[in-house]
Amino acid sequence: MEFGVLGPLKVWWPSPAGPLTAPKLRGLLALLLVEDDPVPAGQLMELFRGRRESGAPTAMHVSVHKLRRWLRGGHRLELTAQGYTVDVDPALVDAGQFRLRLAAAEAAADPYARIELLRSAVALWRGRIGADLAVSLQQRATVRRLEGQRVRAVVGLAEACLAAGQPYTALPFLDDLAQGSPFDERVQAQFALVLAACGRQADALAVIAGTRRLLADELGIESGPELREAYLRILRQRVLPAHP
Repeated sequence: MEFGVLGPLKVWWPSPAGPLTAPKLRGLLALLLVEDDPVPAGQLMELFRGRRESGAPTAMHVSVHKLRRWLRGGHRLELTAQGYTVDVDPALVDAGQFRLRLAAAEAAADPYARIELLRSAVALWRGRIGADLAVSLQQRATVRRLEGQRVRAVVGLAEACLAAGQPYTALPFLDDLAQGSPFDERVQAQFALVLAACGRQADALAVIAGTRRLLADELGIESGPELREAYLRILRQRVLPAHP
C-alpha cells in the first residue's frame, strides 16, 4: 500500500476493507502520514474539536481503532510513549519520496542529474497538502517545512535549468508555484527569468511589475534585490548563459 499526502489524500493498492471515505479517518491518516514523529493523543483530539470536550477522547479512540482495522494486513498504527504513528516505509509515502529526491539532488555533482532529481521531486506535488480534508493541516510545523522545501526545490530547479539552458523544463512547475506565492519575491523573480528565457519577455516584465505593485499596495513595502536583479537581467537579455 502506498500513500499520497502532497495534495488530496490518495491511497494506492487500497485496503481489502475498501476505500477510506469517512472524513475523520481520512484526516487522522493524513496527519499521521505527514508527520516525521509520533503524534501525541492531545494533538489528535484536535480533529474532534467540534464535539463536546468530554466526548472528544472517546471519539478519537474509536477512530484510531477503526483506522487500525482498516490498515490491517498492510501497515500498523502503533501507540508509543511519544504518541501515535503509522509504521510505513517513508519511500511508500510521496512526502518521504520528495524528501529523499530533494536530498539526492542537492548532493548531486552532475547538473543534469540534479535537474532530473529536482524535476521528479516537484512532480510529486498534486496540490495543497490535505486539500480535500475536513480539517486543515496547514498550521502544522511539518507541513510548513514541506511547503518550504517545495519552494526550495522549484527555485533550485529553475536556477539549474537556466544554467543548463533548459528553461522549458522548469516553467510548468514554477508557473504553478508562482500562482500560489504572490508575495514571494524569490519565486516571482525566478518565474520572470524563466519566462524571459522561454522568449516571453513581455510576460516576464509584467510579472515583475505586478509583484512590485502588490507589495506596495498590500504590504506597503518596496521590492527587494532579487526582483531588481531579475528586472535588469531581463532588460539586458542575460537570463541564459552566454555562448562561448
